[in-house]
Amino acid sequence: MKMLVVSEQTPVFTSLHIEEIDGSLNGRQLYALDKPLEMRLGFNGGGVKVKVPENALTDFASVPRILWPLCPPNGKWSRAAVVHDYLCGTKGCSRFLADSLFREAMYRLGVPVWRRVPMYYAVRLYSIFLWCVGGQG
Repeated sequence: MKMLVVSEQTPVFTSLHIEEIDGSLNGRQLYALDKPLEMRLGFNGGGVKVKVPENALTDFASVPRILWPLCPPNGKWSRAAVVHDYLCGTKGCSRFLADSLFREAMYRLGVPVWRRVPMYYAVRLYSIFLWCVGGQG
């Protein structure tokens, strides 16, 4: 039986450096990265590395305002949300992969399961909605 080995030796993320910009998306404030953000997730001696470029835009987690008391747009999961926003706008990356990496990144960042699981299923449901209305999910 092959065992899954998850590398914990290297940092999962670099530091997040952002700047509030003039502009919003669907009523949510937009931010731009001052420096690139890197995410590394190791699996079985390989893994995934994502580099979000400087000046990439994000609104963090796109949570409806009514749910902010339970799940504000930013928190322990902010870096995972920035990577997710970037991947969702990148050609060649499926929504399923972007959503799955979002879930794994939140796990690595120590987001509690009671918050991580609903956030993951929220982005999956949104992906299904996009697919149903326009084949974009």
